[in-house]
Amino acid sequence: MTDQPGAARTPLAPADTDAPPVEADPRVAALLARIATFAANPDPVGRFDCRGLDLRGLGLGRSTHPVRSGPVPAWWDSQQAGLRLAGADLREASLEETDLAGANLAGANLAGALGRSARFDGAVLEEADLGGADLSGAHFTQIAGGEANFDEAMLEDARFGQASMRFAKLRRALLDGADFTGTDLWGADLTGADADYTVFRGARLDEAKLGNVNLTYADFEGASLKKANLAGSRLRGANFTGVKLDGATLDGADFSETSLVRLNLSTCSLRHVRFAGAWLNGTRMRAEQLGGAVGEEITGEYKAAQASYLALEQNFKSIGAQDEASWAYKRGRRMGRFHAGTEARAAWQARSGRDLARHGYQWVADRFVEWLCDYGESLSRIARAFVLVIGLFAALYGVAGGLIREGGDGSPTYNVLDLVSYSALNMMTANPPEIGIKPVGRFTNLLVGIEGAAGIILMGLFGFILGNRLRR
Repeated sequence: MTDQPGAARTPLAPADTDAPPVEADPRVAALLARIATFAANPDPVGRFDCRGLDLRGLGLGRSTHPVRSGPVPAWWDSQQAGLRLAGADLREASLEETDLAGANLAGANLAGALGRSARFDGAVLEEADLGGADLSGAHFTQIAGGEANFDEAMLEDARFGQASMRFAKLRRALLDGADFTGTDLWGADLTGADADYTVFRGARLDEAKLGNVNLTYADFEGASLKKANLAGSRLRGANFTGVKLDGATLDGADFSETSLVRLNLSTCSLRHVRFAGAWLNGTRMRAEQLGGAVGEEITGEYKAAQASYLALEQNFKSIGAQDEASWAYKRGRRMGRFHAGTEARAAWQARSGRDLARHGYQWVADRFVEWLCDYGESLSRIARAFVLVIGLFAALYGVAGGLIREGGDGSPTYNVLDLVSYSALNMMTANPPEIGIKPVGRFTNLLVGIEGAAGIILMGLFGFILGNRLRR
């Protein structure tokens, strides 16, 4: 026989006998002999050295267990019902498509190993080191992997269903398409990992560290993320249906295009979160949790910030938080103005007159509406506008000398009380007031008409805003 990768997998020995193993691949016999020798004469200082060993394609799982009666071989862990490899040094070993199901690899070192499509189902990997290993497509279902180290490992499309991996380390690991359905990852550290399209359905991620993780389109349906840290993570398009997020830290997280329906975020930290394009409905939160601004505003992405505030406005309305909906609406309008200003500056630098006029007009119009009534949300600003307009026209009447006392000598009045009272009454009546003072001259009559029109507009706007307030 030759030592070829992917050699046929045959049972190590006939079932229900004590016969020595009969191997189709000499690598298996050599490995079992080394394990037995080490088990009989363990090195109190060093590890069981299997560095760089070629085990590709071998069947070493519990299904190949040769002894069902009689003495248990030294290379077999009877309690685990798998190969005895606890503490083994398997650094840079070749394990492609190797079956190690049920093996005891507690404390083993598999750093840098090549284990694509390997099978570790039901194995013990507690405190094992798999840092930097290539384990793409490997199976880890139902493993005991508490405190195992997968830092910087390649785990694309790996399967971890129903595994127990409390406090495991997966920092900067490549987890694209991996499946952690039902996995216990309490306290696990995935900081900096790349995990887009990864499945965490029903997983337990309480107190897990998921900061700065790429979780684009990840599926968290039914998962528990209580007190988890997702600060700065990219969660665009992720599925959060039925997720528990009590006390989670979500500062700076990107929820763009994400569905966040009927969640309770009232106990979460949401400072500068991004919500552009997100579907928010019935989600419990408060405006003060956002730290005064969404993430898009902080980075100067004003168009996206406007969309983010729109999503928040609709959500606040859905939970009956009208004051906070008003806050989100005003912030969104302000972002539109900032965006227009940015575009106007760019048009100025590009010497584009048409774009400058269009964006410049939008900025001026929005700025005026904000000053006048805070985008239709402030009664006090309307009252301020009334006072300013009355004062302005009173001054213009005085400058024009167009108001005279009836029955007088025809000379204009400059009495402040006369000017202000005429201006105020003219603002609030459809016809010029009859208070013993009348306007003379075309210019003055033009001012009277303009002020009357301004008064009608401001009175109508005041009534509109007041009506909205009363309906709330």
